Amino acid sequence: MKHFLSGPAVKKSAAFLVVLVIAYFLGIQLYRGWKDIPFSSLQFNYVWLVFSYLGLFASFACSIKAWQIILKGLGSKMSFARSWWVITASFLAKYIPGHVWAVGGRMILCKAEGVSEKISGTAMIIEMMGLVLGSLLAGIVCVPFLLTQGVPSWVWLMTIPAAVLTVLLFSPLLFILLRWVAKVFLKREVALSASSSMFAVAVALYFVSALIQGAAFFCLIRTIDPISLKYLPGAIGLYNGAWAVGFLSLITPGGLGVREGAMAFLLKYFIPVPLAVIISILARLWITLFEVLVALIGLKFRKQ
Repeated sequence: MKHFLSGPAVKKSAAFLVVLVIAYFLGIQLYRGWKDIPFSSLQFNYVWLVFSYLGLFASFACSIKAWQIILKGLGSKMSFARSWWVITASFLAKYIPGHVWAVGGRMILCKAEGVSEKISGTAMIIEMMGLVLGSLLAGIVCVPFLLTQGVPSWVWLMTIPAAVLTVLLFSPLLFILLRWVAKVFLKREVALSASSSMFAVAVALYFVSALIQGAAFFCLIRTIDPISLKYLPGAIGLYNGAWAVGFLSLITPGGLGVREGAMAFLLKYFIPVPLAVIISILARLWITLFEVLVALIGLKFRKQ
């Protein structure tokens, strides 16, 4: 019974149930508030949509550079083009619960590029920590703008995981964590040498990437709703807060449902609730299309 309750079938069922419950409540909010959507003021602006995708590309470029810096800090290297291919080739696997398949796929691709499993596995752990920390920091600097819109003060709780990740990344605890992960998942002891200064630069790049991606999200909103530019900092903050929540929710693949729920909740302080639900769903389609686009570009880099 214990083995059954911890099996993959139960985890998949739990993930499906969570997504279903969130989808139900979002659907209810959309149905009840449909009449509150200001259809007369809505418009589709292609220019803002183009700006949103340009922002995503800029954000992604920062993330690739950060990945290169992490590898350099671990004594390895990979070109920008090959890094693009390796990262994007494992993108779609993240929609499988637990991030395991995305991690395993990336390690295989890195090995083909001459990067050992020890280095690639370590780099991915640092990358995930840096991504979340960068997103949390981007959300934290925007909290004052969120509070002016009536968002509950508990959004400051983002500082807790941010503080934990900062301590883990820039203290001896990082090496303890990495050795434990290597022993459990690689089934062997590993000796690591790393540069904390390099990791600091990588986190700074992830922070810039998160700010740009949040601004791109604001452009997505402007694609259909001409909200004021004064809401830009708030959009950056709520997007990154929702992104971090979705990433940390290991039970659902790619944060599916959880991210949309958190985003719709925070967006309701800026726009009508039903419109917030619609935009949160559009944001998922928007980012998924981008991931497909960069993956297709990655195929070209693969052939080089």
